[in-house]
Amino acid sequence: MDEYAQVTCIAVGIGGWERLSTPQRIRARVESVERVRPSGRGEGGLIFASGEVLVFVLRSEPAEAAVALLDVLRCHKPGRPGTRFGVTSGSAGPRSGAGAVAESIRLLRRSHHHQGREAPFTLILSDLLHWHVRDAPSMPRFQRIHGDAFGPDCWGWPAEVPLASARRAPRIPVRPRQALPLTHAADHVSAMEELRRVLRVRPGPEPLLALGECHLRLGDRRAAVETWRYLLRRYPLMPAAYPLMDLDEPDDVAQGYLTDGLRIIRARPALVAQPKRFEHDLLLALAARAYRRGRQRTGDRLVNEAAEVYPAAGAAPLRVLAVEAVRRGDREGARRLLDAALARASDRRSREEPFPSGEHEDT
Repeated sequence: MDEYAQVTCIAVGIGGWERLSTPQRIRARVESVERVRPSGRGEGGLIFASGEVLVFVLRSEPAEAAVALLDVLRCHKPGRPGTRFGVTSGSAGPRSGAGAVAESIRLLRRSHHHQGREAPFTLILSDLLHWHVRDAPSMPRFQRIHGDAFGPDCWGWPAEVPLASARRAPRIPVRPRQALPLTHAADHVSAMEELRRVLRVRPGPEPLLALGECHLRLGDRRAAVETWRYLLRRYPLMPAAYPLMDLDEPDDVAQGYLTDGLRIIRARPALVAQPKRFEHDLLLALAARAYRRGRQRTGDRLVNEAAEVYPAAGAAPLRVLAVEAVRRGDREGARRLLDAALARASDRRSREEPFPSGEHEDT
């Protein structure tokens, strides 16, 4: 489906490149193509090359492509000793795709933290992609590579150390308790200072989420989005931040975040208190983006899906449809939709409000 379209980015760093002659470099590139191409399952894609690095952008499901690449590396020699593979996923769009390409190249650099010696090969997966594939039957144990300067973690294979020593101690969440009263009192500047102090002591997703909220309340939307983008790179399993990326991002970038949030909440609904409502809100945000891009059929399908997922939301899907009607110039249709939304909201309130005590007693 278009609204969920994903790409897989695989960066390959050819081992021993500086020692190879020109004919050997050509052969090494051909070998890399032969290793990676089966991961695309026959789908089309793009290849970029610069020196020792090749980047493959495959139109394939990232989890399937990562498992397929791992199978190829297990069954066949990966090529030159010291060859590195960095694999990540992204949304199919110009900006989001470029971000995934850049992330796959960054993963190649992280491979040096995984293997101090020149290993036969190293495969590095982004944190979110590893979360999606870790329970696949054929997946071996990967080793966590901690992020530099509070950057995002990633995962390497073959694991260099026993699993027990590779695991991080359980994270103790730091909740910005002292900042909350300041936020409630609308003292967002003081709250930001308190949150930054917390982040210097123990980084965590909760203070980052609150810091972005302070930026937003102070009118700095870009700073808020940058904070939440960093949060999701560092802590991808923080569902509450995904809908916030719909605020001020290009369509394909926002779509990528919203789609990732949808995938996560469907795979692990226990991460939020009301998973169906959360899924409903993400679907409506995706529908609004689809309408803005002129994809009415896709938007209609997403609105219907949202209404089925969480019928208790009532008027929210009608409001999205009303906005789309205005965009198309159908003001009369928008008015009818808003009237229906108001009627539905009023009906819901009347059903939720209890009757006053004694009002309906028999006389």
